[in-house]
Amino acid sequence: MKTKFGNYLEKMMMKNNYTLEYIAKQTDSSLSVVGHYRKGIRIPKDDFVERFIEKFIETDKEADEIRYIVAYDRTPDLIKRKLDENNQEEKNKQQAEIITLPVLGKAAAGLGHINFEDNTRTEVLSSISNIELPKNAFLVEVSGDSMFPTLSDGDLVIINPVQKQMRMVEGKVCVFSYHDQTYIKRLKINKNEVRLVSDNSDKKRYSDIIISDEELEYLKCYGAVIESRRKH
Repeated sequence: MKTKFGNYLEKMMMKNNYTLEYIAKQTDSSLSVVGHYRKGIRIPKDDFVERFIEKFIETDKEADEIRYIVAYDRTPDLIKRKLDENNQEEKNKQQAEIITLPVLGKAAAGLGHINFEDNTRTEVLSSISNIELPKNAFLVEVSGDSMFPTLSDGDLVIINPVQKQMRMVEGKVCVFSYHDQTYIKRLKINKNEVRLVSDNSDKKRYSDIIISDEELEYLKCYGAVIESRRKH
């Protein structure tokens, strides 16, 4: 199997139209040794690496990269596999770190806001804490302080629209519409009523919205909060 340094050397020679003879001469090495390095039959010794860097490498960054790939080539295969696995996991993590979601208006943590379903803009977000997002997840901007300290005014919340049956989301923070007003509240279900509850401890300012059985037809759940992003 070809070494990383062998791959590097071969590409560098092709790019610059260098011959084995030229590399050997510049590094004060034998032709056969340089040939073995290129084919990956042998791993370069430190003295060759430093001569190679001195003659062909212009930046400290690239010099460090050369030293790293030679060190990698000298690493036992078992450790290499583990390093490669870790690198792949990190790449996968980085690829999953960026998502774009639509912001479907504002939901009140206080008085209700209308026009919830207007797609006002999109937002690009970083990682979602290893949560697998449903296909049609969306964002809602929080308005008001009634859900403090759980949510603050201006926060963006990621909504799972799959979770919108009342019994499924009991106890969770969700986005609701009630009589054409949109709220973000915690759902509590009792025998004869449903409550949209604020997390803010100031109950004089942020009293529960109580919905009787007769009024339930006017209540709609758009989904549960998966995660919130605090405004900066």
